[in-house]
Amino acid sequence: MVAFGGTRRGGGGGAACWEAAVGSPRAGLGGLVVGYGGFAETAAGVVVRREVPAPELVLLISLGEPLALVRDGVAVRADAALVGIGRGPVEAAHGGRQSVLEVRLSPLAAGALFGVSASEPAERIVDVGELWPGTPELVERLRADAGWAERFARVEDVLVARAERGRAADPVVAGSWRQVVDSRGDLAIGALHEHSGWSRKRMARRFRAEIGLTPKAMANLVRFEHAVDLLRRPGRRSLAEVALWCGYCDQAHFNREFKEHAGCTPTAFLAGLGLDAPGRDMAAAGRPTPRISKTGTSHPPTVE
Repeated sequence: MVAFGGTRRGGGGGAACWEAAVGSPRAGLGGLVVGYGGFAETAAGVVVRREVPAPELVLLISLGEPLALVRDGVAVRADAALVGIGRGPVEAAHGGRQSVLEVRLSPLAAGALFGVSASEPAERIVDVGELWPGTPELVERLRADAGWAERFARVEDVLVARAERGRAADPVVAGSWRQVVDSRGDLAIGALHEHSGWSRKRMARRFRAEIGLTPKAMANLVRFEHAVDLLRRPGRRSLAEVALWCGYCDQAHFNREFKEHAGCTPTAFLAGLGLDAPGRDMAAAGRPTPRISKTGTSHPPTVE
């Protein structure tokens, strides 16, 4: 069963109140499910956040109003959405009140849980109703559940059932993916070819089909995630130290790739964290394992 990590709350009065819960998957879902998160927020008005990308799939289920998400100019409104792996940010908005259950997934889970390769939702946001026929019923049951622990357990039951019927990822690709993650993106791509025995062209094709991005693009995204983790930590290093620690050639290289993924510079990202206390605190409260994270703001939220 789900290992429930408890709920934390913050804010005060009727504005900027939030709560975040976290859970870990049972052993049977190891390698597929990274973790569960529950997030609820009440604000004074409309809130818009830019969520930075991470090297994982994210299943979002709204317990209130439909999700309002935008990626690459394409808007999606849905009660449940699968955010595919992508290199750029996703804009998320709500009208002042939201409650969302989040499941963070390895890209290796795409075939097992959704019956598609990770390349299909890559750079996109997909309405889960297109993949799971019983989505409306699941959403209604989650909304009726008493709390986060019960919701996590219900979603996990669905995931376990689907994993038992789903297809496993190619073991060679899975091993290469773990190499990229374990190195935090700081590795020579040639090492993947040597380890697998595949040609560069074959590795790029199979890796992209199973994971959603090419090995090089995924390594860049994993390295970016490591940098974001370091920037979020209390008592963080300087930007130059973070760039060096994560394997960027120099500060210009760091700034260029950071802007590609986050849509802003590292300096602007830090300014956004400082101005959006609820978003920052929910991210910190809901992610006890910072190596793989999703929520975060790269610019201040707008409140109307």
